[in-house]
Amino acid sequence: MNSKPLQAQACPEFDELSRGLTRRTFVNSVLALGGGLVLSSIEGLQVATAAVGDSRADTIVTVYMRGGMDGLLAVPVLGDPLLAQLRPTQHLADSQTLALDNHFGLHPSLKSLKGLYDKGEMVVLQSVGTPVGTRSHFDDQKALEYAAYNNPDTATGWQNRFLSALGTTDVFSGYSTGYQTPISLKGPQGTSVFEDMNDVVIENFNSMNRADYLDALFKLHADGKTNWQQTAINSISASERIREISGTIPTTYPDTANGRRFSTLAAMMKNGVNIKTANIEFAGNFDVHSAAGIIDGQTAGDLKDLSDCIQAFKDDIGSLWGNVTVVTITEFGRRLQENASQGFDHGWGSAMFVMGGGVKGGRVVTSWPGLSDLRDGDLKVTLDYRHVLAEVMKYRGGIAADKISGILPGFTPKDIGIVKQLA
Repeated sequence: MNSKPLQAQACPEFDELSRGLTRRTFVNSVLALGGGLVLSSIEGLQVATAAVGDSRADTIVTVYMRGGMDGLLAVPVLGDPLLAQLRPTQHLADSQTLALDNHFGLHPSLKSLKGLYDKGEMVVLQSVGTPVGTRSHFDDQKALEYAAYNNPDTATGWQNRFLSALGTTDVFSGYSTGYQTPISLKGPQGTSVFEDMNDVVIENFNSMNRADYLDALFKLHADGKTNWQQTAINSISASERIREISGTIPTTYPDTANGRRFSTLAAMMKNGVNIKTANIEFAGNFDVHSAAGIIDGQTAGDLKDLSDCIQAFKDDIGSLWGNVTVVTITEFGRRLQENASQGFDHGWGSAMFVMGGGVKGGRVVTSWPGLSDLRDGDLKVTLDYRHVLAEVMKYRGGIAADKISGILPGFTPKDIGIVKQLA
C-alpha cells in the first residue's frame, strides 16, 4: 500500500502564534479612520514637524524568520560526516551547496544572497542566537524582541528603545508589516503598522466624497485635547502621506506575501518616507517538524522566497541600498538530528545574514563549536545576537556608543567587524 507523502507541519504553539490578527478582526477592532493604521499615542505629536533623527543613518530592516530557521540547512558546514550521519534523508551533499569558503556553504535556494556575498554586501554569522534557549516559540520570540534578558521587567521592545535613543517622533520612523505591532516596536515612540498601503488610504465614505469626509474627520478631532483625538489626527495625516505614494509598487517582486511586503517598504523609502527601523514579518513556515523539504519543499521554497525578495528589494531601491542594512533574525535553530518524520525539532543555535551597502561582507563570522560538542542535541550559541544588533545600531544606525546600554540593558557588546562606519 502506498503511503501518503509527509506534509510540512508546525507545532501547535507556532500555529497559535502565527495566526495572529487577521485583517478582518483587525479592521473591526480599530476606529474607521481609513483602515488599519496603528499609531502609538504621544501627547502633542505633530506628524508634519516630527523629528526624524540623523539623515545620514541607515534604515535598519529586520526580517523576522519566525518559527526557528534551521541554520545548519541554510548555512551547512562542509566536510563533516556527522551532518550526513545524523540527517540521513535531510542533508545536502557538499556538492549541492553554494560554497562560501572552505568550511561553510549556502543552501542552493539562496542563489541571490550568494551574489551579495560575492560582492562583499553580505556577511554570514553561524552558531548565533539568544543567550538562553528554551525551545519555546512564545518565550524565545518574546525575549528576542525585548532583548533585555538582564531586566525581565522591561516593557518596551528594543526597536522602540532604538527610536527613543535617536530622538525620532515621526510615526513612520518605525514601521512594520502586518496587522499588529510586534513586541520589538512596542513602547512610547510613535510607530506605524500596516500590511497594504491601500488599507490605510482614506477614500469616499458612504455618500460623502473624500474631501468632505476628511474635513468632517478633522473637525471631529480638531481640538486635540485628548490622546485619542491627537492619535486620530495623526492617523489621518499619516494616511494622507501614504496616499501620495500608493499605487507605485512595481511588479518585479516574487508574487508572494513577502514580495508584497518588501515592495511596500521600498515604495515608502523611494518616496522619501524617513524610516529608521522596519520589520518584515516573513511569511513562511520554518517550524518544520515534518517533511522539512530541503530540496523542493517547504524550507527550500521559503529560503528561495527570502533570497529573491531581497534581490528584488535591492534592485528596486537602487542607490538607497547604500544606506540600508538588512538583518535576518530567528528565535532558535533546529536540532542536529532529524526526527522520524523527516523534519527537525526545536533547537538553539542558528544563522543570521547581515546585508547592505555598508556591510563588510564576503565572510562567515563564527566561533564554530563543531557538531560533536552540542548542548543536549542542539548546535551551541557562541555569539549572542545582541552583538550583531549593537554593532549595526552603532555604526549604521547613528546611535552613540554610550546609548547602547539603554537599548540593550545589562549587556556589554563587543565589535565583531561586520559593518562600516557611517561616512
